[in-house]
Amino acid sequence: MIGAQERDQVDQPSTGGGRASRAVAKRAAKKVVRHGGRKLLVALGVKGGFWVGLVVLLLLVIAAAAHAASRPAAVATCSGPGAAGCAAGDGSWDAGNIISDAVFYDAAAMSVQQIQEFLDRVGGSCVAVGCLRSASYAWGPVTVPWCAPLAGGSGGFAALLAAATAACGVNPQVVLVMIQKESQGLTRPPPAALTGFGCPDTGPGGSANCDAGSSGVWAQTWGLVQAFAHLRADPSRINYPVGQTSQILWNVAETGCGAGPVLVANTATASLYTYTPYQPNAASLASYPGTGDRCSSYGNRNFHRLFTAYFGSTGGGRPGTGGAAAGGVAVVVNGPTLTLPDDPNVAPPVRGAVVGAGSAGIARGIAAGLALLGLPYVWGGGGDGAGPDDGCARGGGALNSCRGLTGLDCSGLTAYVLVQGGFGSPGGNSEAQRNWAHAVAWEQGRPGDIIGFPGHVAIFLGVIAGAPYILEASTVGVPVHVVALTRGGHDPVMYRFWS
Repeated sequence: MIGAQERDQVDQPSTGGGRASRAVAKRAAKKVVRHGGRKLLVALGVKGGFWVGLVVLLLLVIAAAAHAASRPAAVATCSGPGAAGCAAGDGSWDAGNIISDAVFYDAAAMSVQQIQEFLDRVGGSCVAVGCLRSASYAWGPVTVPWCAPLAGGSGGFAALLAAATAACGVNPQVVLVMIQKESQGLTRPPPAALTGFGCPDTGPGGSANCDAGSSGVWAQTWGLVQAFAHLRADPSRINYPVGQTSQILWNVAETGCGAGPVLVANTATASLYTYTPYQPNAASLASYPGTGDRCSSYGNRNFHRLFTAYFGSTGGGRPGTGGAAAGGVAVVVNGPTLTLPDDPNVAPPVRGAVVGAGSAGIARGIAAGLALLGLPYVWGGGGDGAGPDDGCARGGGALNSCRGLTGLDCSGLTAYVLVQGGFGSPGGNSEAQRNWAHAVAWEQGRPGDIIGFPGHVAIFLGVIAGAPYILEASTVGVPVHVVALTRGGHDPVMYRFWS
């Protein structure tokens, strides 16, 4: 069963320490057409209006699945240049490509510590008993066929969320955004319908009709996470088939506003529409974070805008035309300083921020890397500073290499930055670039240094607005972008090849 009430409040995304325009949101909440979100009940395989008896049915599913084969969490892969969810977008709003599969199903995007830091930063204003950032919970054990078995546990919400999303292969960032867009549950004590799970719009006039049996932080969080995993495991439960054009409503049917055609590009976007089956109209998009007209809906608009504000590009949007394909993103450089461009692939809190590099040379190199913002990630692309290519030489046809797509992978981008700055190549792959002969203490890191992870590297841009930011080519389906450093598991040092 999926049934989530799309809130009639319009949420201003928090940035830089959880600052929010609550006055605007409250004024907007009084004016929004009450439309909820007619999320069909599909997570347990029952489409339509049936939702009563969720708890009993879920328990039966759990018991029946005890001996079934479990589906482990998986990372999205791409089998060809046109594979669903694998085309890197420019990060802008696209009704058919709200978020890429690669981002949506990246269960390793945040560690427990990083989730907790995010809760403290965004939800810092919530000081009441029961706030997600400070309360404790118990969960599991639970087993469903479309997720790995989840052992029982207890602890803070960060640990609960990390355990649930790891079991089901869903990005915890997606859940955090869903919580805020559905109930503002990051910045106030969590309501009964925290994620909107079990709240179909089957009440009078299309109003929300929430199932009391699905209330509570654990039931709401697990309900949402396993539901998204179930949709991925069994696409027949999705109401808007991937690769096909569907008529998607502007608002609840009772408004009489009708629908518009949407070519759904991937499973992640199809899942969002199955959960909240409305698309924002032009008035809704133009008015963010306020309200549009009587036919405006806001749930999927708010998801896209909040995700972008909190975590950077969704990997969705229109097909990547940025970077080299468009002649380069303009970057202002003044000696050893440069200005981060106002570009969809730069996290909103740092657009226009001035970065002070260690030298004019590395500033030029970083600027050259920023000029490639929006360029697709291509496995094997670049190498030793050669610049974007189709990845054949290094990728050998794996993933999306040798498919006629021009771009860079992580080490291709970092090498390009160094070589464009007038320095030697740091090496032709990520392991070579994690060279301890060039290590500097983490606290001494400067813009242009390389941050290393097992199998990944990125360019450090410095601490901006209180958070570390990086320039990276992260994975298939996500374009070159600037984001806050949220992933865990990085090396305890940085690597400097520019001095």
